[in-house]
Order: sequence, then C-alpha cells, then structure tokens
Amino acid sequence: MIPLAPLLTQIKENLEQLSEVLLRERSALATATPDDILQLASEKKTLLDNIDTANAKRHSMLIKFGIIDHKNPSDAQFLVWLDEQPNMSDIKALVEECNTLLDQCKRENNTNARILATLQKRNKTLFEMLQGHNRKNKVYTSNGNTRPISSKHTIGRA
Repeated sequence: MIPLAPLLTQIKENLEQLSEVLLRERSALATATPDDILQLASEKKTLLDNIDTANAKRHSMLIKFGIIDHKNPSDAQFLVWLDEQPNMSDIKALVEECNTLLDQCKRENNTNARILATLQKRNKTLFEMLQGHNRKNKVYTSNGNTRPISSKHTIGRA
C-alpha cells in the first residue's frame, strides 16, 4: 500500500488555506492596503512552496513504486493507475477534491491578477494626468472646447 493519503490530505489543506488567502487578498486589493497585500503575498508564497514540496514527494513516491515513468513523469499515468485500483476510493476522492480546489484557486488568482492590473493601469493613468505627460488628457475651455493639458499647469509641477 502506497501512503498517498497523508500527502494528498496535506495538499488539500494547503489548497483550502490558499483559497482563503486569495479571498482575503481580493479584499485587501479592494481597500488598497499595501501592508496587508504584502503579508498575504508572503502567506501565498509559503503555501505554494508547501504544495510544491508535497507534490515533489508525491512524484518521487510514485516513481519509486513504479507507478509513473521516471524519464517522463505524468499525472495522466497516475490517474490511469488510480482508476485501475479497486480499493482506493478514498484516494480517488482526495484527488478529485484537490483538483477541484486547484481549479478554484486558479480562478481566484486570475481574478485577483485582473483586479491588480486594473488598479495599476488606473494609478498609472492618474499619475500621468497629474504630471501632464499624457496627450490624451484634455480640459474644457471657457467656451466649451477642449485643449490638451499643459504640463506647466498640473499638480505635478506645483
């Protein structure tokens, strides 16, 4: 019997914690608190390192027992082997839960990345507007026309 259950349980717990961190990261991005964002990034890195370590142990264990090829390791080989095993329903359930949690974490991380990219783009635009570097930025004149903002008349030059 291959001791996969403890490793998969550890991976599952780390993925659950990662999902919680990603939700807190989204809240921190909404409130734009840099200290919280940095702390959450550190937590996220630690959890990802733990997941990578456990996954590396799992891979080496599967190679050691001859379940996957050491020259070309693939999770597909492991899943085929697992489907052939009649008495490993608990391991199958853990793998399914881990895959579901992994997909959820990927979606949440992509959402946070899009939020972060939007915030960075907005901040860059506001900074350029304040400095008067962006030629797209215009102001209305007294007669209703528009003209470009002069860099001499911006807050960034004050």
